[in-house]
Amino acid sequence: MASEQLNADLEVGELEVNSLTDGLTAKNVRFATRVDALSEPENQLLLAKQLVLTGDWQALGSSRVDISKVAVSGAQLTVAYYDTGRSNLHEFLEQMNSVKVQKVNSVPLNWGVDEWLMEDVTINLFDRGEPILSVHVSELALQDLQSMQNPNAQVKELLWPILEQVAEQVRNGSPDLQVDSMALSRFLLREAMAF
Repeated sequence: MASEQLNADLEVGELEVNSLTDGLTAKNVRFATRVDALSEPENQLLLAKQLVLTGDWQALGSSRVDISKVAVSGAQLTVAYYDTGRSNLHEFLEQMNSVKVQKVNSVPLNWGVDEWLMEDVTINLFDRGEPILSVHVSELALQDLQSMQNPNAQVKELLWPILEQVAEQVRNGSPDLQVDSMALSRFLLREAMAF
């Protein structure tokens, strides 16, 4: 499915399902988009030592999947913009929003994630091939992502908490932060003006 419907590559080193906790654990996860405008490293959306999904797996055959929690640890998240309002993350979310449950009936999949928790994660932000931000955060929590939101709203749900972490780390003089302040300012202004 990842290859076909998401136009992406997914590799998992180890997969374990726990029916008692409704948990699905994937280890050594690599998820890469296939955006022609981006280089191979920029297409590496997520590399993670561990990814745990908790939810109602009995609903997988239906058109609605509710995931109560996504926990990612030991990860690198790369968001690479190649144009205004266009990134590998936008591409992934658009593809997720267009996933069909049944090819015959073309029933759209509605999904929701109540909580997304990232621990020990390095977040990289690129703009048109240039690195503008790299920040390591011990924990970042996001709430309530839904397929009914458009990709721009979903990306904002992710980027604003990251930028809040960056601001906090700048205030604290953190060594785990690399930022091109001018490039980041231009990027934020351009993206804000576009929408």
